[in-house]
Amino acid sequence: MSVKAKLLLVIIALLVGFSTLLYSNHLSFLPGNSGSNGGGFRDTLNPQIVIQPDSFYVVIKPDTVLNFQMTFFNQGNDTLEFNILKTLPAADPVSLYDRSVEGSTLSSGIQTYIPGEAFDYTFSLYNGSPDNEWLDTLVVHFPEGVTLNYSTNFSGGSVGPLVFDGNTGNAVTASWNDENGGGGNILPDETAVALLNLSFDEVLDDTLRIPYEISGDVFGSGPHTVFDTLILSPENVWLITDPESGTLAPGEQKTVELYFNSGGIPIGYYNRVFYVATNDSSNLLYDIPVTLIVFPYNLTHTLTIPTGWSGISSYVLPFHPGFEDIFDTVSDRIQVIRNQNSMFWPEQQINTIGDWNTFEGYVVNATEPIQVKIPGLFEVSQTIFLEEGWHIMPVLTTQVASTFVLFRDVEELIDVVMEIGGDKVYWPSQKIYTLTHLEPGKAYYIRVTGDCSIYFPSPVE
Repeated sequence: MSVKAKLLLVIIALLVGFSTLLYSNHLSFLPGNSGSNGGGFRDTLNPQIVIQPDSFYVVIKPDTVLNFQMTFFNQGNDTLEFNILKTLPAADPVSLYDRSVEGSTLSSGIQTYIPGEAFDYTFSLYNGSPDNEWLDTLVVHFPEGVTLNYSTNFSGGSVGPLVFDGNTGNAVTASWNDENGGGGNILPDETAVALLNLSFDEVLDDTLRIPYEISGDVFGSGPHTVFDTLILSPENVWLITDPESGTLAPGEQKTVELYFNSGGIPIGYYNRVFYVATNDSSNLLYDIPVTLIVFPYNLTHTLTIPTGWSGISSYVLPFHPGFEDIFDTVSDRIQVIRNQNSMFWPEQQINTIGDWNTFEGYVVNATEPIQVKIPGLFEVSQTIFLEEGWHIMPVLTTQVASTFVLFRDVEELIDVVMEIGGDKVYWPSQKIYTLTHLEPGKAYYIRVTGDCSIYFPSPVE
């Protein structure tokens, strides 16, 4: 073998040996592609939030407070921080108001207030001057009923803060000034921020207008003073949380008390939402939807029963649920009332049904038209569960319900729906739809081919 050949073999052997060392389990110079913690190339610490429940359905009487609970779980491996918000924070305080004189504005991170309460507000003073004018003074005129309790300086300007003059009280005029005698402290495109604590009289119930003046040096073009108005709207206190924020160690859980308040809210159906801001990188902001129904659910439902056979039901939980109590004054005109398995037969003093069940419908035979008043509480649930087969279905809503809407999601399981004592039907397989609506107070025969749930419309939607 030639010298050149021997030298080439030595070089190849050295390269193979060096490669073996590089990928050896005992000596690794190159980082692996694995995402394991052992490599030290990626930080896997992260909190992980789980919220139960993550939505709420609240039926509440007017001027009432109801207490619910929500539990936070931290299933991650780092400390979880959370903050409950009733409104989303503004991403850009400069754009909160479509108001600008020569570009300079005063804005608030919160645009609402609660009568009778005190809150910390973050005010942002922005210099939007197009000609390099510096801001040196802010004057704010608080209206009657608004008390300035304290304030910090406006900090964030390159040259220094605008210093609070110390004026506090109700309907006070306060100012923040450049006290170093220069030509202003907040340069163009800079934002200075101050924390103000404001309290509001209980009698306030309207939009508050807070006039302000922003002044700059006089070296640029006019105007040198901005006159504008900050607006705060009254907030309806529909939700109070305790606590509003907190931290959870890994594996820890915390229960938050939620107080839903219907004070001042008109009777109606409301879709609302509150938010949970967290430091969980995969869930920085949770939306928690709330269906809020303000309804006087202590009420009386009047059933109108015709002569002959008909179906009856009610959306009211009776105060006195016994059939003898409900039909006491009309029992002489009732031949029989029955459900699928039992009966109420007044003449024979037979009652094998027991008490009235809101989630059942009943078949009644009356000798003449009658009306029956059922006082009680509104049935909160508008959902019934049906097993395969025949049922007498109640109507759990205060309004007429469209059969096309009601059965839309389960139509493949609906064999037939029929009036009791009538001839209208909802029969999808035969494309017969003479029964177009279900009426509160009535009941209907229904046959389903599989287990399903029927969701009736909310009471005041």
